[in-house]
Amino acid sequence: MTALSDRHSTFTIERILPGRPSHAWRFWADPVLKQAWSGCHPDWTMLEQIQDFQTGGRDFSRMRDTDGAIHSVDMRYLDLLQPQRILYAYTMHLDATPLSASLVTIDFMPKGEATGMVYTEQLTMLAGDTAQRRAGTGHGFDRLVLEMERALATLQ
Repeated sequence: MTALSDRHSTFTIERILPGRPSHAWRFWADPVLKQAWSGCHPDWTMLEQIQDFQTGGRDFSRMRDTDGAIHSVDMRYLDLLQPQRILYAYTMHLDATPLSASLVTIDFMPKGEATGMVYTEQLTMLAGDTAQRRAGTGHGFDRLVLEMERALATLQ
């Protein structure tokens, strides 16, 4: 169980993404491109998935892990300003147990031919480990950089 003193945190992850902000935006907006970098458990079974990338839209996934536990992520897009900002709130559950609730802001800024991305998450952990959440989010963004590089390489 998460200690009360560790329950609330804010963390920021920064990355330099290959390509311009419009290229980065596509990797959030296009369901196929998003799945290529955000699907971190290829051995899990997808049970339900909704992808509606628009202000007021919802992304939802419910997956079964290899031990049979059900993991769900329920995301609501609060504001989208293409290609500069994504603002969303999300919750995570393990079976019927709520794990966390978060508010996330992602800012994209031109950096020459690249994009500076600043991801800020205001997290309330109800169960689990905040350090593990930060690390997992960072690994996802490492995959994002690789997928964006691959996409640019095929265009050239």
